[in-house]
Amino acid sequence: MEKKISIRIVEDDERIREMLRAVLIATPGMRVMDAVGSVEEALALPVDTAADVVLMDVNLPGMDGIQGVRELSQTWEASQFLMYTVNDTDDKVFEALKAGANGYLLKNSSPDQIVQAIREVHAGGSPMSMSVARRVVRHFRPNGAVPRDELGVPLSDREFHVLELLAQGLLYKEIASRMEITEGTVKQHIHRIYGKMHVSNRTEAVNRFFGR
Repeated sequence: MEKKISIRIVEDDERIREMLRAVLIATPGMRVMDAVGSVEEALALPVDTAADVVLMDVNLPGMDGIQGVRELSQTWEASQFLMYTVNDTDDKVFEALKAGANGYLLKNSSPDQIVQAIREVHAGGSPMSMSVARRVVRHFRPNGAVPRDELGVPLSDREFHVLELLAQGLLYKEIASRMEITEGTVKQHIHRIYGKMHVSNRTEAVNRFFGR
């Protein structure tokens, strides 16, 4: 039997916290270990039971989520941290990423997007809501991507299109919908793209795409 993705939720809004818990409990292949309202409560949880993914709000009472990532990543070294917040200002996004966050998801994301982002971050990716990904792109490369003929990778037209959408922060399901193909086909394209680019995850591929 495939091991379930274990998740901890750190969210002070009880309504949102319970919504997240209900969505994830109902999702095959996932289990919710804990759902708490503050970093301080999270720090009091057993240190020997790190979750695979920690879904972390930014604006929390007491210690905020960014400092929470700094603190908790020292204790839960095996955990991946996915920020879940209404705040997409540049300073918060980059503070969170510098603190060690592995992804950044806005609270207007649908339940399907939340589930897909958790799966992706658990698999080693760096999921981001589209508007957040665009901020990161503008910050690192204001003039856009490396021209295709300078990329130095023999990608097909379809593979290059998938890479463009991947760089925009779209989830696999969104890429499939945009291109009118199945999610499985998207994954096949991405596997071939990673092989041709000699990278192992979205972050490395996007870095190459933007010449970093």
